Amino acid sequence: MVSRRALLRMSGAAAGLAAPRIARAAEKLVIIGHAVHRTAATSGPGGDVTEGWRRANNVEIEWLTFGVEATNERALKEANLAQGNADLVFLLDRYTGPQFTALFEDLVPWMARDPIPDFAEFPHGMLAAHRFGAIQAAMPFRHATHGLHVNRTFLAERGIATPPRTLDDTMAAIEKLSFTRDGGRVYGLVINMDDPSTPIDWVRAYGGDFITPDYKVVVDQPGAVRAMAAIRDLFRRNLMPRNVVNMKTEDVITFMQQGRGAMTNQPFNRTFNYNDAKASKFPGQFDVLPLPTGIDGKPIPAKTSVWAMAIPRNARRKELSWSLLRHLSLPESTVLEAMNGNGPVRPSAYADPRVMKVVPYAAAEAEALKSARLVVPGFANAAKAMDMFIEEMGAVLLGTKEPQAAMADLAGRVRPLLPA
Repeated sequence: MVSRRALLRMSGAAAGLAAPRIARAAEKLVIIGHAVHRTAATSGPGGDVTEGWRRANNVEIEWLTFGVEATNERALKEANLAQGNADLVFLLDRYTGPQFTALFEDLVPWMARDPIPDFAEFPHGMLAAHRFGAIQAAMPFRHATHGLHVNRTFLAERGIATPPRTLDDTMAAIEKLSFTRDGGRVYGLVINMDDPSTPIDWVRAYGGDFITPDYKVVVDQPGAVRAMAAIRDLFRRNLMPRNVVNMKTEDVITFMQQGRGAMTNQPFNRTFNYNDAKASKFPGQFDVLPLPTGIDGKPIPAKTSVWAMAIPRNARRKELSWSLLRHLSLPESTVLEAMNGNGPVRPSAYADPRVMKVVPYAAAEAEALKSARLVVPGFANAAKAMDMFIEEMGAVLLGTKEPQAAMADLAGRVRPLLPA
Protein backbone atom coordinates (compact mmCIF):
# COMPACT_ATOMS: atom_id res chain seq x y z
CA MET A 1 0.00 0.00 0.00
CA VAL A 2 1.30 3.49 -0.89
CA SER A 3 0.51 6.16 1.65
CA ARG A 4 -1.45 9.22 0.61
CA ARG A 5 1.55 11.45 1.41
CA ALA A 6 3.85 9.34 -0.79
CA LEU A 7 1.29 9.36 -3.57
CA LEU A 8 1.12 13.16 -3.46
CA ARG A 9 4.94 13.35 -3.64
CA MET A 10 4.97 11.07 -6.68
CA SER A 11 2.20 13.05 -8.37
CA GLY A 12 4.06 16.29 -7.76
CA ALA A 13 7.28 14.90 -9.21
CA ALA A 14 5.46 13.67 -12.30
CA ALA A 15 3.81 17.03 -12.74
CA GLY A 16 7.20 18.69 -12.50
CA LEU A 17 8.59 16.44 -15.22
CA ALA A 18 5.65 17.21 -17.47
CA ALA A 19 5.71 20.97 -16.91
CA PRO A 20 7.22 22.97 -19.80
CA ARG A 21 10.66 24.44 -19.22
CA ILE A 22 10.56 28.21 -18.87
CA ALA A 23 13.05 29.69 -21.34
CA ARG A 24 15.32 32.49 -20.20
CA ALA A 25 14.07 35.80 -21.50
CA ALA A 26 16.22 37.21 -24.27
CA GLU A 27 18.45 40.15 -23.43
CA LYS A 28 18.01 43.32 -25.46
CA LEU A 29 20.89 45.13 -27.12
CA VAL A 30 20.24 48.72 -28.22
CA ILE A 31 22.00 50.04 -31.31
CA ILE A 32 22.05 53.67 -32.50
CA GLY A 33 22.73 54.05 -36.20
CA HIS A 34 21.50 55.05 -39.64
CA ALA A 35 18.97 53.01 -41.62
CA VAL A 36 21.75 51.91 -44.00
CA HIS A 37 23.53 50.17 -41.11
CA ARG A 38 20.43 48.20 -40.20
CA THR A 39 19.86 47.28 -43.86
CA ALA A 40 23.47 46.17 -44.35
CA ALA A 41 23.33 44.01 -41.22
CA THR A 42 19.87 42.54 -41.61
CA SER A 43 18.38 42.54 -45.12
CA GLY A 44 19.24 41.98 -48.76
CA PRO A 45 20.83 39.18 -50.80
CA GLY A 46 23.23 38.50 -47.92
CA GLY A 47 20.37 37.94 -45.48
CA ASP A 48 20.28 38.81 -41.78
CA VAL A 49 23.92 38.75 -40.67
CA THR A 50 22.89 39.05 -37.03
CA GLU A 51 20.48 36.10 -36.96
CA GLY A 52 22.90 33.32 -35.95
CA TRP A 53 24.60 35.56 -33.39
CA ARG A 54 21.25 36.51 -31.85
CA ARG A 55 20.18 32.88 -31.51
CA ALA A 56 23.51 31.78 -30.05
CA ASN A 57 23.48 34.55 -27.46
CA ASN A 58 19.71 34.72 -26.85
CA VAL A 59 19.69 38.43 -27.63
CA GLU A 60 17.17 40.72 -29.27
CA ILE A 61 18.44 43.82 -31.07
CA GLU A 62 16.60 47.13 -30.98
CA TRP A 63 17.70 49.46 -33.77
CA LEU A 64 17.25 53.20 -33.20
CA THR A 65 17.87 54.84 -36.58
CA PHE A 66 18.21 58.53 -37.46
CA GLY A 67 19.60 60.77 -40.19
CA VAL A 68 23.36 61.22 -40.53
CA GLU A 69 23.78 64.24 -38.25
CA ALA A 70 21.11 63.08 -35.78
CA THR A 71 22.72 59.63 -35.50
CA ASN A 72 26.00 61.15 -34.37
CA GLU A 73 24.33 63.68 -32.08
CA ARG A 74 22.25 60.97 -30.40
CA ALA A 75 25.24 58.66 -30.02
CA LEU A 76 27.34 61.37 -28.35
CA LYS A 77 24.45 62.43 -26.16
CA GLU A 78 23.88 58.87 -24.92
CA ALA A 79 27.59 58.37 -24.30
CA ASN A 80 27.65 61.54 -22.17
CA LEU A 81 25.03 60.27 -19.72
CA ALA A 82 25.94 58.78 -16.35
CA GLN A 83 24.31 55.56 -17.53
CA GLY A 84 23.27 55.36 -21.15
CA ASN A 85 20.77 53.18 -22.93
CA ALA A 86 22.90 52.41 -25.99
CA ASP A 87 25.10 49.32 -26.19
CA LEU A 88 26.60 49.95 -29.62
CA VAL A 89 26.65 53.15 -31.69
CA PHE A 90 27.70 54.09 -35.20
CA LEU A 91 29.88 57.17 -35.68
CA LEU A 92 30.86 58.96 -38.88
CA ASP A 93 34.49 60.05 -39.11
CA ARG A 94 33.90 63.78 -39.48
CA TYR A 95 31.76 63.96 -36.33
CA THR A 96 34.38 62.44 -34.04
CA GLY A 97 37.74 63.57 -32.72
CA PRO A 98 40.26 63.19 -29.89
CA GLN A 99 38.01 65.10 -27.49
CA PHE A 100 35.47 62.25 -27.58
CA THR A 101 37.77 59.35 -26.74
CA ALA A 102 36.84 59.41 -23.04
CA LEU A 103 33.24 58.60 -23.99
CA PHE A 104 33.97 55.30 -25.70
CA GLU A 105 35.77 52.07 -24.96
CA ASP A 106 39.31 51.73 -26.25
CA LEU A 107 38.92 48.68 -28.49
CA VAL A 108 42.60 47.71 -28.33
CA PRO A 109 42.25 45.79 -25.02
CA TRP A 110 39.09 44.09 -26.32
CA MET A 111 41.01 43.02 -29.40
CA ALA A 112 43.77 41.56 -27.24
CA ARG A 113 41.22 39.60 -25.23
CA ASP A 114 39.12 38.32 -28.16
CA PRO A 115 40.77 39.20 -31.49
CA ILE A 116 38.94 39.84 -34.74
CA PRO A 117 40.21 37.24 -37.26
CA ASP A 118 42.39 38.53 -40.13
CA PHE A 119 42.42 41.97 -38.56
CA ALA A 120 45.51 42.96 -40.56
CA GLU A 121 43.32 43.16 -43.66
CA PHE A 122 41.58 46.34 -42.46
CA PRO A 123 43.07 49.30 -44.38
CA HIS A 124 45.16 51.61 -42.24
CA GLY A 125 43.28 54.69 -43.44
CA MET A 126 39.92 53.32 -42.34
CA LEU A 127 41.22 52.44 -38.90
CA ALA A 128 42.96 55.81 -38.61
CA ALA A 129 39.65 57.62 -39.18
CA HIS A 130 38.70 56.72 -35.60
CA ARG A 131 42.12 56.20 -34.03
CA PHE A 132 43.48 58.93 -31.77
CA GLY A 133 46.98 58.34 -30.49
CA ALA A 134 47.07 54.77 -29.24
CA ILE A 135 43.28 54.60 -28.77
CA GLN A 136 41.07 52.84 -31.30
CA ALA A 137 37.76 54.48 -30.43
CA ALA A 138 35.65 52.70 -33.06
CA MET A 139 35.91 49.83 -35.55
CA PRO A 140 35.23 50.49 -39.27
CA PHE A 141 31.97 49.02 -40.57
CA ARG A 142 31.12 50.88 -43.75
CA HIS A 143 32.65 53.25 -46.24
CA ALA A 144 30.80 55.44 -48.72
CA THR A 145 33.09 56.29 -51.62
CA HIS A 146 32.20 58.45 -54.61
CA GLY A 147 32.13 57.32 -58.20
CA LEU A 148 30.94 59.02 -61.39
CA HIS A 149 27.39 57.99 -62.34
CA VAL A 150 26.39 58.40 -65.99
CA ASN A 151 23.14 57.88 -67.89
CA ARG A 152 24.07 55.58 -70.77
CA THR A 153 20.99 56.58 -72.80
CA PHE A 154 21.97 60.23 -72.74
CA LEU A 155 25.57 59.47 -73.68
CA ALA A 156 24.38 57.59 -76.77
CA GLU A 157 21.88 60.28 -77.75
CA ARG A 158 24.50 63.02 -77.50
CA GLY A 159 27.14 61.10 -79.43
CA ILE A 160 29.51 60.42 -76.52
CA ALA A 161 31.02 57.00 -77.10
CA THR A 162 32.37 56.34 -73.61
CA PRO A 163 32.07 57.92 -70.16
CA PRO A 164 34.62 60.71 -69.59
CA ARG A 165 37.98 59.61 -68.19
CA THR A 166 39.77 62.95 -67.77
CA LEU A 167 38.79 66.30 -66.26
CA ASP A 168 38.80 67.98 -69.68
CA ASP A 169 36.60 65.24 -71.12
CA THR A 170 34.25 65.57 -68.16
CA MET A 171 33.82 69.31 -68.61
CA ALA A 172 33.17 68.82 -72.33
CA ALA A 173 30.67 66.06 -71.57
CA ILE A 174 28.81 68.24 -69.03
CA GLU A 175 28.25 70.82 -71.76
CA LYS A 176 27.17 68.27 -74.35
CA LEU A 177 24.86 66.48 -71.91
CA SER A 178 23.00 69.69 -71.04
CA PHE A 179 20.09 69.85 -73.47
CA THR A 180 16.33 69.87 -73.87
CA ARG A 181 14.63 66.49 -74.01
CA ASP A 182 10.91 65.75 -74.07
CA GLY A 183 10.22 69.39 -73.30
CA GLY A 184 12.35 69.46 -70.15
CA ARG A 185 15.90 70.52 -69.30
CA VAL A 186 18.58 67.87 -68.78
CA TYR A 187 21.61 69.08 -66.80
CA GLY A 188 25.05 67.69 -67.52
CA LEU A 189 26.08 67.65 -63.85
CA VAL A 190 23.93 67.45 -60.72
CA ILE A 191 25.42 67.74 -57.24
CA ASN A 192 24.06 68.12 -53.72
CA MET A 193 25.11 70.95 -51.44
CA ASP A 194 23.79 69.92 -48.05
CA ASP A 195 27.44 69.19 -47.19
CA PRO A 196 30.76 69.72 -49.01
CA SER A 197 31.50 66.08 -49.86
CA THR A 198 30.34 66.29 -53.49
CA PRO A 199 31.85 69.71 -54.34
CA ILE A 200 35.15 68.71 -52.73
CA ASP A 201 35.64 65.99 -55.35
CA TRP A 202 35.81 68.77 -57.96
CA VAL A 203 38.00 70.94 -55.74
CA ARG A 204 40.46 68.04 -55.60
CA ALA A 205 40.15 67.57 -59.37
CA TYR A 206 41.75 71.01 -59.75
CA GLY A 207 44.53 70.20 -57.28
CA GLY A 208 42.91 71.87 -54.28
CA ASP A 209 41.45 70.75 -50.96
CA PHE A 210 39.61 72.10 -47.92
CA ILE A 211 41.39 70.89 -44.76
CA THR A 212 44.41 68.58 -44.88
CA PRO A 213 44.74 65.51 -42.61
CA ASP A 214 47.13 67.51 -40.40
CA TYR A 215 44.53 70.27 -39.92
CA LYS A 216 45.83 72.90 -42.33
CA VAL A 217 43.24 75.00 -44.17
CA VAL A 218 44.21 75.19 -47.86
CA VAL A 219 40.88 76.16 -49.40
CA ASP A 220 42.22 79.65 -50.20
CA GLN A 221 45.00 78.22 -52.37
CA PRO A 222 44.94 78.34 -56.23
CA GLY A 223 43.54 74.82 -56.77
CA ALA A 224 40.37 75.38 -54.76
CA VAL A 225 39.90 78.87 -56.20
CA ARG A 226 40.17 77.51 -59.77
CA ALA A 227 37.60 74.83 -58.90
CA MET A 228 35.14 77.40 -57.56
CA ALA A 229 35.51 79.47 -60.71
CA ALA A 230 34.92 76.40 -62.90
CA ILE A 231 31.79 75.34 -60.97
CA ARG A 232 30.48 78.91 -61.09
CA ASP A 233 30.96 78.88 -64.86
CA LEU A 234 28.90 75.67 -65.16
CA PHE A 235 26.16 77.25 -63.07
CA ARG A 236 26.09 80.49 -65.03
CA ARG A 237 25.86 78.61 -68.32
CA ASN A 238 22.83 76.64 -67.13
CA LEU A 239 24.74 73.35 -67.16
CA MET A 240 23.74 72.71 -63.54
CA PRO A 241 20.28 73.07 -61.93
CA ARG A 242 19.26 76.61 -61.00
CA ASN A 243 18.45 75.50 -57.46
CA VAL A 244 21.70 73.60 -56.98
CA VAL A 245 22.60 75.68 -53.90
CA ASN A 246 19.62 74.17 -52.08
CA MET A 247 19.86 70.62 -53.43
CA LYS A 248 20.08 67.70 -51.03
CA THR A 249 20.99 64.07 -51.62
CA GLU A 250 17.33 63.16 -52.10
CA ASP A 251 17.02 65.83 -54.81
CA VAL A 252 19.95 64.38 -56.72
CA ILE A 253 18.32 60.94 -56.63
CA THR A 254 15.09 62.39 -58.01
CA PHE A 255 16.88 64.34 -60.76
CA MET A 256 18.76 61.26 -61.91
CA GLN A 257 15.74 58.95 -61.75
CA GLN A 258 13.55 61.40 -63.65
CA GLY A 259 16.10 62.05 -66.38
CA ARG A 260 16.82 65.63 -65.37
CA GLY A 261 20.48 64.89 -64.65
CA ALA A 262 23.00 63.12 -66.89
CA MET A 263 25.95 62.75 -64.51
CA THR A 264 26.67 63.05 -60.81
CA ASN A 265 29.41 62.11 -58.36
CA GLN A 266 27.83 60.16 -55.51
CA PRO A 267 28.55 56.97 -53.51
CA PHE A 268 28.87 53.91 -55.71
CA ASN A 269 25.89 52.10 -54.25
CA ARG A 270 23.59 54.97 -55.26
CA THR A 271 23.44 53.24 -58.64
CA PHE A 272 20.79 50.93 -57.18
CA ASN A 273 18.57 53.99 -56.63
CA TYR A 274 19.13 55.34 -60.11
CA ASN A 275 18.48 51.94 -61.73
CA ASP A 276 15.46 51.13 -59.57
CA ALA A 277 12.79 49.77 -61.94
CA LYS A 278 9.98 51.00 -59.69
CA ALA A 279 11.21 54.59 -59.35
CA SER A 280 13.47 55.38 -62.32
CA LYS A 281 12.53 56.32 -65.88
CA PHE A 282 15.86 54.82 -66.96
CA PRO A 283 16.19 51.49 -65.12
CA GLY A 284 19.33 49.61 -66.02
CA GLN A 285 20.75 52.57 -67.97
CA PHE A 286 23.09 53.97 -65.32
CA ASP A 287 26.75 53.04 -65.09
CA VAL A 288 29.15 54.00 -62.30
CA LEU A 289 32.93 54.18 -62.60
CA PRO A 290 35.84 55.77 -60.73
CA LEU A 291 36.10 59.55 -60.92
CA PRO A 292 38.13 60.79 -63.89
CA THR A 293 41.71 61.91 -63.65
CA GLY A 294 42.28 65.42 -62.37
CA ILE A 295 44.22 68.37 -63.71
CA ASP A 296 47.48 66.64 -62.77
CA GLY A 297 46.62 63.51 -64.77
CA LYS A 298 46.22 61.40 -61.61
CA PRO A 299 42.96 59.86 -60.31
CA ILE A 300 40.87 62.38 -58.41
CA PRO A 301 41.02 61.43 -54.71
CA ALA A 302 37.36 60.54 -54.32
CA LYS A 303 35.52 61.47 -51.20
CA THR A 304 35.12 58.60 -48.79
CA SER A 305 33.46 58.51 -45.40
CA VAL A 306 33.97 55.85 -42.76
CA TRP A 307 31.19 54.76 -40.43
CA ALA A 308 32.49 52.84 -37.45
CA MET A 309 31.08 50.92 -34.47
CA ALA A 310 31.83 52.18 -30.95
CA ILE A 311 30.97 50.94 -27.47
CA PRO A 312 30.00 53.73 -25.06
CA ARG A 313 31.92 53.66 -21.78
CA ASN A 314 28.58 53.77 -19.96
CA ALA A 315 27.13 50.76 -21.84
CA ARG A 316 25.69 48.08 -19.55
CA ARG A 317 26.36 44.99 -21.66
CA LYS A 318 29.87 45.58 -22.95
CA GLU A 319 30.73 41.88 -23.37
CA LEU A 320 27.74 41.44 -25.66
CA SER A 321 28.51 44.72 -27.42
CA TRP A 322 32.03 43.56 -28.24
CA SER A 323 30.75 40.13 -29.26
CA LEU A 324 28.36 41.66 -31.80
CA LEU A 325 30.93 44.18 -33.04
CA ARG A 326 33.39 41.33 -33.57
CA HIS A 327 30.75 39.22 -35.34
CA LEU A 328 29.87 42.05 -37.74
CA SER A 329 33.60 42.46 -38.49
CA LEU A 330 34.29 38.83 -39.46
CA PRO A 331 35.40 38.16 -43.06
CA GLU A 332 32.22 36.22 -43.86
CA SER A 333 30.01 38.87 -42.25
CA THR A 334 31.73 41.57 -44.31
CA VAL A 335 30.96 39.66 -47.51
CA LEU A 336 27.30 39.24 -46.59
CA GLU A 337 27.04 42.92 -45.62
CA ALA A 338 28.58 43.90 -48.97
CA MET A 339 25.93 41.78 -50.70
CA ASN A 340 23.36 43.85 -48.79
CA GLY A 341 24.82 47.05 -50.29
CA ASN A 342 27.41 47.93 -47.65
CA GLY A 343 30.74 49.49 -48.60
CA PRO A 344 33.01 46.67 -47.35
CA VAL A 345 35.90 47.60 -45.06
CA ARG A 346 37.77 44.43 -46.02
CA PRO A 347 39.20 44.73 -49.58
CA SER A 348 39.02 40.95 -50.05
CA ALA A 349 35.21 41.17 -50.11
CA TYR A 350 35.35 42.75 -53.57
CA ALA A 351 36.91 39.59 -55.00
CA ASP A 352 34.31 37.25 -53.51
CA PRO A 353 32.20 35.72 -56.33
CA ARG A 354 29.01 36.28 -54.34
CA VAL A 355 29.72 39.99 -54.05
CA MET A 356 30.73 40.30 -57.69
CA LYS A 357 27.47 38.65 -58.71
CA VAL A 358 25.19 41.13 -56.93
CA VAL A 359 27.42 44.24 -56.85
CA PRO A 360 28.22 45.11 -60.49
CA TYR A 361 30.53 47.97 -59.53
CA ALA A 362 32.72 45.95 -57.14
CA ALA A 363 35.91 46.21 -59.22
CA ALA A 364 35.41 49.92 -59.94
CA GLU A 365 34.83 50.78 -56.28
CA ALA A 366 37.89 48.78 -55.24
CA GLU A 367 39.93 50.83 -57.70
CA ALA A 368 38.50 54.14 -56.46
CA LEU A 369 39.35 53.24 -52.86
CA LYS A 370 43.07 53.19 -53.66
CA SER A 371 43.22 57.00 -53.75
CA ALA A 372 40.10 57.94 -51.76
CA ARG A 373 40.32 60.45 -48.91
CA LEU A 374 38.09 61.62 -46.08
CA VAL A 375 36.12 64.83 -46.63
CA VAL A 376 37.77 66.47 -43.62
CA PRO A 377 39.69 65.07 -40.65
CA GLY A 378 37.61 64.58 -37.52
CA PHE A 379 37.40 67.45 -35.03
CA ALA A 380 34.80 68.95 -32.73
CA ASN A 381 33.76 71.75 -35.08
CA ALA A 382 33.81 69.77 -38.33
CA ALA A 383 30.08 70.17 -38.96
CA LYS A 384 30.31 73.93 -38.41
CA ALA A 385 33.28 74.19 -40.77
CA MET A 386 31.42 72.27 -43.46
CA ASP A 387 28.40 74.55 -43.12
CA MET A 388 30.73 77.50 -43.66
CA PHE A 389 32.10 75.87 -46.82
CA ILE A 390 28.57 75.57 -48.25
CA GLU A 391 27.76 79.19 -47.31
CA GLU A 392 30.83 80.59 -49.06
CA MET A 393 30.42 78.35 -52.11
CA GLY A 394 26.79 79.47 -52.35
CA ALA A 395 27.96 83.07 -52.35
CA VAL A 396 30.25 82.27 -55.30
CA LEU A 397 27.51 80.58 -57.32
CA LEU A 398 24.97 83.33 -56.64
CA GLY A 399 27.49 85.99 -57.62
CA THR A 400 27.72 87.87 -54.32
CA LYS A 401 31.43 87.02 -53.91
CA GLU A 402 34.33 86.32 -56.22
CA PRO A 403 35.95 82.87 -55.81
CA GLN A 404 39.21 84.19 -54.32
CA ALA A 405 37.45 86.44 -51.83
CA ALA A 406 35.00 83.74 -50.76
CA MET A 407 37.71 81.12 -50.24
CA ALA A 408 39.87 83.61 -48.31
CA ASP A 409 36.90 84.44 -46.08
CA LEU A 410 36.20 80.73 -45.62
CA ALA A 411 39.80 80.03 -44.59
CA GLY A 412 39.67 82.89 -42.09
CA ARG A 413 36.44 81.61 -40.55
CA VAL A 414 37.57 77.98 -40.29
CA ARG A 415 41.12 78.31 -38.93
CA PRO A 416 40.00 79.33 -35.40
CA LEU A 417 37.79 76.22 -35.25
CA LEU A 418 40.63 73.74 -35.75
CA PRO A 419 42.40 71.87 -32.93
CA ALA A 420 45.75 73.27 -31.93
